[in-house]
Amino acid sequence: MKLKTNRLIQTASFLFLFCLLSIASFGQTKQTALNKIYLQIGAGSCSHKGMVGEFDVQAAFKNNWIASFSYHNLEMDDKNVPSDYDPGEATFLFIPLGGSMPTIEMNTYSLTAGKYTKTGKNTWLSAEGGISLVKGEKINYTRNTGDLSAWSLIIISGRPSNYITTVENKTTMGGMLKANFNWAFASFAGLGAGVFANVNSIQSAVGYEVKLSLGWMNRTKKVTTRK
Repeated sequence: MKLKTNRLIQTASFLFLFCLLSIASFGQTKQTALNKIYLQIGAGSCSHKGMVGEFDVQAAFKNNWIASFSYHNLEMDDKNVPSDYDPGEATFLFIPLGGSMPTIEMNTYSLTAGKYTKTGKNTWLSAEGGISLVKGEKINYTRNTGDLSAWSLIIISGRPSNYITTVENKTTMGGMLKANFNWAFASFAGLGAGVFANVNSIQSAVGYEVKLSLGWMNRTKKVTTRK
């Protein structure tokens, strides 16, 4: 997955710092309406044979409202590939390397809010919707009118694609819908699974993820009775 390491580290650091500051400021104060706040790190698959990674800060309130700021990095096959597209091929030392289909990278920054429902002492379901800032790639295809015949250079040979591609960076607004199941297995950590859909003019995506949660989980303690 073509994740940009520096950007991910910076985003993760910001979200983690925000989470810690929020916990320190509100998490342990009984007067606040805040019920939980935690950082989520997730990964999974999405539409167009894609993969997705996520950083998310989620806050749950005592009135059953939930709110999140999330960052998703997606890599997917381009939905606009021409039906007759041929990626070409290459061979090195008689080993066929094949051609690859064009992929795009997309980053979304989303603010969402919704409701959560407790399903057990330390488990809950949530559903949210909101807006996204979307930065992604658009691939433009121009038919290759040059020589498409195969070529060979001693140990390397190949055949060019029948299209020339150029990548354009675009920014737009989109809509985000997501639902999660969370389980707090410790006072500071939990596991989760979720689905999401992002609708935008660059390339919409639907996917699922598994998640690790770190923060103030407000786990319900076991009640022991003395005989």
